[in-house]
Amino acid sequence: MQDIGTLLAIDTSGATASVAVYRDQILAESVWQSGRAHSSQLLPAIESMLRLAGVARADISAIAVAGGPGSYSGLRVGVSTAMGLSVALGIGVMQVPTLDVIAWGQVAPTTAEQQRPVRAAIEIGRGHYATALLHRVGRQLEHDSPIQNLGLGELLEMASAEQAILAVDLDPQTRQNVEHQYGDRIDLAPPSSSARRAGFLAELAALGIKRGEPVGSSVEPIYLS
Repeated sequence: MQDIGTLLAIDTSGATASVAVYRDQILAESVWQSGRAHSSQLLPAIESMLRLAGVARADISAIAVAGGPGSYSGLRVGVSTAMGLSVALGIGVMQVPTLDVIAWGQVAPTTAEQQRPVRAAIEIGRGHYATALLHRVGRQLEHDSPIQNLGLGELLEMASAEQAILAVDLDPQTRQNVEHQYGDRIDLAPPSSSARRAGFLAELAALGIKRGEPVGSSVEPIYLS
C-alpha cells in the first residue's frame, strides 16, 4: 500500500471551520464556529493541531483543502493559507470539493441504510445554498446532479421529493423551523454529522492519492454567483 505520509487538512468553506492532522487515521482534529474570523483563527488552530498530533511542519507530506463551493471570504482564507504553506514547505496540495466532504460524513459506513443518496448543501450567502446529490460507489463518491444554487425552500422541497438524506449545517433556529414544518417528510442529518470535519476531508484526499490522483501545486476554488 502506498505510504501517503502525513496530511494537514483545512476547511474554511463556511461559518464552521475545521483543521485535522491525518496519517492513516486522524491524529488530531478541531471543528469550531469561526463565523467571519477565519483569518485570525486558522493559523493558531493549525499550530495547535500539529502540537497535539506531535507533528512538525517539516513532517507534513501534503495539504488537503476544501475547494468549495462555500463562502467567498472563507474559501479565500483557507485556500490562500494552504497555498502559502505549500510554497513554504515545498509540498503539494490536494483539492477536495466541499460538498464531497459534507456527503462523506453520511456515506462512509457500509451499511445498506447508508447506500441512500445524500443531498449535501452549504450556505453561500443571502439565504442561498450550493447543493448536489451524491452517492457512494466503493471507496469514492459520485455526483448524481450538477452543483446548483438554490434558496432554502427549493432545497428542502428537492430533498423531500428525492427522499435523500439532507446534510446541511443550519443554525439552530432554522433547523428547528425546518423540523417543525417538514417533520418526517425530510430526513435531515443531525448537526454533529452535518458539520464539515477536516478528518473527512483528509480521508477523501488520502483515498484520492492512493488512487493515483495528482497532488497539485495550485487550487482553483469553486465559487457560485
